[in-house]
Amino acid sequence: MTDHPYWLLIEGGGSRTWVARATFEAVTAEQEGASTNPRSVGSDQAHDTLAGLIRQLPTKGGLQGVVAAHGAASTTACADEFAALVLRALAAAGQPSVPVLVTNDIVPPSLLDDGPVCVVICGTGTGFAARNGHRWARASGLEWLLSDEGGGHDLAARALRAAVRALDGRGPATAIVDAARRWCAAESGTPGPLRDALFHTVHASPAPKPLVASFAPLVVDAARGGDAVAARLLDDAARELALGAEAVCRAAGLPAGADLVLSGSLLSTDALREPFLTQARARLGDKMAPRVADAPAPGLLRLLALWQDPAALAALTRSMPVHATAPPSQGARP
Repeated sequence: MTDHPYWLLIEGGGSRTWVARATFEAVTAEQEGASTNPRSVGSDQAHDTLAGLIRQLPTKGGLQGVVAAHGAASTTACADEFAALVLRALAAAGQPSVPVLVTNDIVPPSLLDDGPVCVVICGTGTGFAARNGHRWARASGLEWLLSDEGGGHDLAARALRAAVRALDGRGPATAIVDAARRWCAAESGTPGPLRDALFHTVHASPAPKPLVASFAPLVVDAARGGDAVAARLLDDAARELALGAEAVCRAAGLPAGADLVLSGSLLSTDALREPFLTQARARLGDKMAPRVADAPAPGLLRLLALWQDPAALAALTRSMPVHATAPPSQGARP
């Protein structure tokens, strides 16, 4: 590792965090860990996890600044709070206080294309954004009590409720019941009836949001196995995602045929991606060209470049939650 100046990149959501050391052109080292969203795991755990990930990166050279695109940045005030958390984590990791840019995790995939683009994120939560030149629009992303319909936590919570309804006789029989039994055994090992195991697995967890979201892949598996209840839940999630995409495309005035970028763990599987695309095409036309953004680095590097452009940053700030201190001078660019 050389002594060249470098930047710290951070991307994260309700279940995972990615951090990297980078130049303006490329990532040179990276680490991945658990969630650093304070509303998922609490402020202390978020700080400790982030500081630990930063410590694992090479430190030789001079840290210039931090670019963070994070689900914790639901509002501008939340972006300010996360920026403060980043600075505390840097100090705990033995790093200096440096300029920080924080925005929502929907932004980097919105920068992957130069033309009009719609982005749909579906992981633990959901996020929707559209960009048409300097015109931005955003939907959802206000955490699970106010939004995130169609995301992993929402899908899993609805499925677990369907399991309870089946156990009570208030709802149809479903393979989700057996999936819930396996999930409880793996997560907590709580003995006794499934009703008791579900209650204690969920309510005794210090981080129930990512825990509940971890049940979503089992719902996908049940749908693939032909379970009607699970399939209906996936169809409902796909409809919510299509509604979000339609809303931001309309708000940003996106033309027909704009690029459609998909991101998040649940959209990496065809079980949800295909019904979503069917509904999205019905609402937005069949000319949209979908692709999956499966790596955070390209979009974060573009966000790093955008930070150096006052006009582009001002346009972003008008529609997205942003905390931005002045970046180092261009002379610091490696």
